[in-house]
Amino acid sequence: MITTGRKIYRIFSVIAVAAIMITIFILSAQDSEESTETSGFFVELLKFIFRKDVSHSLVRTAAHFCEYAGLGFFMCNVLYSFKDRLKPVVSALFSWGYAWTDEIHQIFVDGRAFQLSDLAVDLGGVILGTIVFTMLISLINKIINLFFKCRSISGTSSITRIDL
Repeated sequence: MITTGRKIYRIFSVIAVAAIMITIFILSAQDSEESTETSGFFVELLKFIFRKDVSHSLVRTAAHFCEYAGLGFFMCNVLYSFKDRLKPVVSALFSWGYAWTDEIHQIFVDGRAFQLSDLAVDLGGVILGTIVFTMLISLINKIINLFFKCRSISGTSSITRIDL
């Protein structure tokens, strides 16, 4: 039987992935002028914060990387919430598949184009997000196991993994 906490965890996990995918789609649907304006805002913000020159190219590349790192992370989370075990390869492949659809979508947007370099950056982000989630959940489960192993020595029950 699925607990209420687990149902809520699943719902929020799916919402997080959907929100990231929608954000990526909206940003990809911007024509070249709108996209330049969006990245220009972040260029100016970073210039203000760091008091140094920042290039549009760097901001765009970082945005691609971060979007897909988030997607890789939360896609791993979604599969973990439903399958009760890590599926990093499946998560990464699904996330990178979405990157392909994103680049194909840009073919149909004025001033935008399909770029293999963007796919490479997206893949790097997906891999990082997937690795971070995998390491984080493994660390959390080890801590939980250690904590409850210590408690079981003193006569209390043990739990072997996160169970929401």
